[in-house]
Amino acid sequence: MMRALIGALGLLALPLGLLGQTQPAQPAQPAQPMAVLKPAEQRDAFFKDGKVVEFKIDLTKEATESLRREPRKYVKATLTEGSLQFKDVGMHLKGAAGSSRPIDDKPGITLNMDKFADDQLYRGMDKFHLANSVQDPSYLSELICGELLRAAGVPASRIGHAVVTINGKVRGLYYVKEGYDRAFLQKNFGNGDGNFYDGGFLRDIDQPLELVHTKKDVADRGDLKALVTASREPNKEKRFQQLEKLLDLDKFISYMVLEAIMWDWDGYPFKCNNYRVYHEPTKDKITFIPSGMDQMFGDVNGPVMPDFGGMVARGLMETPEGKKRYIARMAEIMKTVYKTDTIVKRIDELEKTLQPILAKIDAGAGADYKNQAARLRDAVKQREKVVNQQLKTLLK
Repeated sequence: MMRALIGALGLLALPLGLLGQTQPAQPAQPAQPMAVLKPAEQRDAFFKDGKVVEFKIDLTKEATESLRREPRKYVKATLTEGSLQFKDVGMHLKGAAGSSRPIDDKPGITLNMDKFADDQLYRGMDKFHLANSVQDPSYLSELICGELLRAAGVPASRIGHAVVTINGKVRGLYYVKEGYDRAFLQKNFGNGDGNFYDGGFLRDIDQPLELVHTKKDVADRGDLKALVTASREPNKEKRFQQLEKLLDLDKFISYMVLEAIMWDWDGYPFKCNNYRVYHEPTKDKITFIPSGMDQMFGDVNGPVMPDFGGMVARGLMETPEGKKRYIARMAEIMKTVYKTDTIVKRIDELEKTLQPILAKIDAGAGADYKNQAARLRDAVKQREKVVNQQLKTLLK
């Protein structure tokens, strides 16, 4: 009953009352009865719609105090968006060294809709995150880079935006990040039963990664142990063969290529950080999933053949065949995925949506927003030139 009710309500178009912001009229689309939309369809519609929503989060004094003491411990919260209200939502704070903020500031937030209430969903989502974007004043890096990754066949969370109020105080503009729940895995892999690991902070796969969930998949982290062994195989021809057997290699090479193009210095290939790992049991293949892409394009002149820090990336690039496929895939991605004009147009559209909303919340940030969007646009353009120049040398 609860799932059906949320399905019926999940796609209501709600005005941005707090912001006094109206959305431009959209061409009429054939309407589908909301009650028949499945959770996955609601989820798809939320991220496709692109509206900036308002979230109001209410916490008891006890819950607030708990988050002050133990930010990562779940508490119960009430979540409101327009006429929709959800009680007993699981909430804890998120963020690493650079982005972590306390509950009384502008905290990063994880919301788990059915942590304490069975089958409760928000617009088809069991779990999602509210990223404070304190390291990305454009609020666009993870959105843009995620779209590029998905276009290249690499699973990545979808991104929306919201204005967040906690206990009556507006905390600012956030971006809404799709959670890595079973529905995410089902959409991207066709099932959610495999071993799903959180890479944690600066940990490679030979360290005890957290097994977030599984359903009768490989026991005792045997999937990761096999990948560690393959990455360390002394014979490079055998190493490539073993890595190809264990990895979804096309996805992994595409991931490495785009991490280098977008210069994600804080991701797995470079630094063993900000990643998840999924073992797809039917294919018996491992896929790396990027996360935390809020510091992209930091070095537009960086080499396209960097010193990879992640053992799987490094091990693959040390093999002649791995290096060959990496270069070939980079050339292909630069022609078919990394289309600068399309990316710049996307940034332009998002700037028009976000700038007036940000200006109503923070006049200074709103005035500076055009500079932040311009910085990202310029980086995208410059990176195309640099990568193509380096590719010419590599392809000779």
